[in-house]
Amino acid sequence: MSGLQRFVVLVTVFAVTLGALVFASVQVINAVERPTSTTTSSMQVDGQTRSWITILPSEALPQNAPIIVVLSGLAASTSEEINRDNILPYAIADKAELVYPVTIHESWNVGGCCGWSGSHDVNDVAFLEALMPKIDPGHVRPLDLVGYSNGGRMAYDLACTDPGLFNAIAIAKADPMPGCNVTKPQSMILIASMDDPWVPYLPTDKGKESPAATVQIARLETAFDCGSTSDVLKTGNMTQTTWTKCADGARLSFAVWPTGGHGLPGPPGQSPTASTVMYSFFTQTKLAPLPK
Repeated sequence: MSGLQRFVVLVTVFAVTLGALVFASVQVINAVERPTSTTTSSMQVDGQTRSWITILPSEALPQNAPIIVVLSGLAASTSEEINRDNILPYAIADKAELVYPVTIHESWNVGGCCGWSGSHDVNDVAFLEALMPKIDPGHVRPLDLVGYSNGGRMAYDLACTDPGLFNAIAIAKADPMPGCNVTKPQSMILIASMDDPWVPYLPTDKGKESPAATVQIARLETAFDCGSTSDVLKTGNMTQTTWTKCADGARLSFAVWPTGGHGLPGPPGQSPTASTVMYSFFTQTKLAPLPK
């Protein structure tokens, strides 16, 4: 069999396998021979069928390997979020299990915002709270949360309503909704860009959300009683400030890129990727390149 024939066979096998895993038009894309398993599960919450996608490495993970739950941005399918956030390489490299809760009409309801779920009062908090015991019974594994944009607002909502649900939370390019003031110390990292047109970096910058990223991180630093001692890491075009001595053993970090707009930092133009910074924070390991 020629190299071309083998490639065609691989593509055909992958397409058939993937077709069996599609649920509500959600699919994982951009792979031909991926050493992971992908499953779709569902349950009833508040009278609605809610689903989630789990991506498992080919090898059994040690108990200290994280389960990373990712909340997508507005108007993004699960497959689009998987391709955007650059976290999949950690599952392929047998370093993490990934869980993608599936939105209803590509939106999360955070206090009436945003999209279809916000206007139809979908109980996304109940869904996510019910989901965590399903994916991590007894909470025996590190359970971490990533929220981008609308998903970041959802992550803030969970930090306000159910602190302690996650070991650590990464929030990218998002502000909490009015009335959500995170006061319980918990390990959090904020991802920001200085030119974000939605979440302003400084109070004097133009933006569609409030407060500015620098104001929000200062609020958390005070609320978590982190003190004045911090570590600063400068690598590539990112600057990361981390407080490791917050109350109740919490950690707080602020990773900033000069450019990137409202997207997730990564190539081209931003280095390191947001995914490597978040993974390093979750696992408390040295920042390293994305697994290949």
